[in-house]
Amino acid sequence: MKRISFIAGAAYLIINACQSTTEKNDTIINDTLSYRPSYHFTTDSNWINDPNGLVFANGKYHLFAQYNPFGDKWGHMSWAHATSDDLFNWQQQPLAIPEIKNADGTTTMIFSGSAVVDSFNTSGFGKDGIAPLVAVYTSHIDSAGKGLRQHQSIAYSTDQGKTWQQYENNPVLDIHLSDFRDPKVFWYAPEKKWVMAAVKPLEYKVQFYTSKNLKQWTLLSEFGNIGNTDKIWECPDLFPLTIEGTNDKKWILSLSGGHPQKSFLAVQYFIGNFDGKTFTADKLSYPLYIDYGKDFYAGITFNNIPSNDGRSIMIGWANCWSYANDIPTRGFRGAYTVPRVLTLKNTTDGLRLFQQPVSEITTYEKEIFSEPGITLENTARNLAHVQGTSLDVSFDLETSGTAGISVLKSGNEETVISFDAANNTLSLDRTRSGDTSFSNQFAGIEKINIPAGKNKISLRILVDKSIVEVFADGGLFAITDIVFPLKNEGGIAFFANNSKATFSNVQVKEIKKTIH
Repeated sequence: MKRISFIAGAAYLIINACQSTTEKNDTIINDTLSYRPSYHFTTDSNWINDPNGLVFANGKYHLFAQYNPFGDKWGHMSWAHATSDDLFNWQQQPLAIPEIKNADGTTTMIFSGSAVVDSFNTSGFGKDGIAPLVAVYTSHIDSAGKGLRQHQSIAYSTDQGKTWQQYENNPVLDIHLSDFRDPKVFWYAPEKKWVMAAVKPLEYKVQFYTSKNLKQWTLLSEFGNIGNTDKIWECPDLFPLTIEGTNDKKWILSLSGGHPQKSFLAVQYFIGNFDGKTFTADKLSYPLYIDYGKDFYAGITFNNIPSNDGRSIMIGWANCWSYANDIPTRGFRGAYTVPRVLTLKNTTDGLRLFQQPVSEITTYEKEIFSEPGITLENTARNLAHVQGTSLDVSFDLETSGTAGISVLKSGNEETVISFDAANNTLSLDRTRSGDTSFSNQFAGIEKINIPAGKNKISLRILVDKSIVEVFADGGLFAITDIVFPLKNEGGIAFFANNSKATFSNVQVKEIKKTIH
């Protein structure tokens, strides 16, 4: 049995860091220049992509991350670890599960997966009455940069995630494919069993498996080949939600894949029923997307949220594979979205997911501006003396033309959120947002088609140095984009074009990582 402790992991990192000087990360301490966000999660240094193993255990939220211990570009995939009491103040822990150098010269990278609290000790990994944390991840066998095989393996911890041991009989699920990954595991209480969702990404299929002990898995069913199949499917999640205002429950199957703009990636979702074996999607107008920005990917929900809380909380990767390795950050590369509460509501178009930042964010907020109403006509208004690079801005907007707000504004540099009532669109324009030179795919405008005939919309916009998250109509629509301003004035301006616009209930709150 191979023990993966922090000491062994640290020694492994030191040895390999000496062998990988070309990948050495030069940490920049000045976070203003680095674009490091204030209240969005980043690791202390280096590269991260997909969030992994989101789980609540022993009174803390645990977050694991796809992480390169040796540099700020993708590679050497391992699991970083952080903990928090409130989903915002994260404490980075020692490296949890490092990549493994195999005796035959191949490498096992620790790809995406999930973590569970094995409360009933079904795995037998617990000791002295302590329920183990069990990580279920894709073990990616690689030789000289060539992926050979992907299968599912497990590791476990009996000290609240501080140290981890690999299961001696890994892998626990192998269907002999080079692409088979991203297990999301949860406890299915009605039948007292574990359920896993994993993907065959090149076939656009999610497979469901079951186990009594997390060690042996049996295929239940498959789902796929509907919705968006422009890109490979990755990072599935399956979770129940109660329809707001009713006692009825539906199951949500989310997965990462194609984007409304075909060159990019997004997270789509299906609404339906799960009977412990098969997921059946309701007949809706798919594809449906959780977020329409270019920088929301690999979103998964937390396991083991206490029943007296009951929220479904999702975190996504705020980046895009089209330019992720080249973004102009320093000292780190990659960040996560704010944790979002997902709810399910009836709309005129049928059931839809809604999302909002978790309420814990308000602990770190201080109001710096409020006004009951602002009316503009074919003009703009800068909010004098109101500026910032880490903000929560909200308002209701009514117009028959085009109106909106510019944030992170410094002269002609700005990120623009616009509501076009005449053409029924909501957009985020980052073409003048700052540095766009690192990729010819970065500058652009994200657009969402909204219901026709609508002249009112509510907007909540989170700004955090290099991340902008927009929640519209109570969270029915969302847009997440990263931006890289070359100036730091952080101005705000409202505007109205081609008609009159009324901005009501305007609030601007500053967000700091110190409790106000």
